[in-house]
Amino acid sequence: MTIRPRRAGALAAAALLATACRGHASRDDCRAMSEHYLDLAVREAPGSANLSPTQAAAVRDVELGLKRAEPAFRAVQDRCDQVTRAEVSCAADSTSTKAWEGCLGDAGR
Repeated sequence: MTIRPRRAGALAAAALLATACRGHASRDDCRAMSEHYLDLAVREAPGSANLSPTQAAAVRDVELGLKRAEPAFRAVQDRCDQVTRAEVSCAADSTSTKAWEGCLGDAGR
């Protein structure tokens, strides 16, 4: 059976669309996920409501070092190719670090 060029193009487009929804995170996705996680960590830090922008930046730097110990955060940074689009979407919608960590499923282990 031969596949006509037009049909082959349609099949390729359908395959691309199917994998795009279930694909994996891009480097930009993982960077944005990490940034969101750090923003959440700073917001959750004691006294964060009273921090100046300079103090918040310092807390953010400290949190970056501390959060590398969290398996989910480390997975996003070290194994981005294993993070799914669903995990990206879940993490982007998270309102706490705990919820964010819960989004990473097996990638965080």
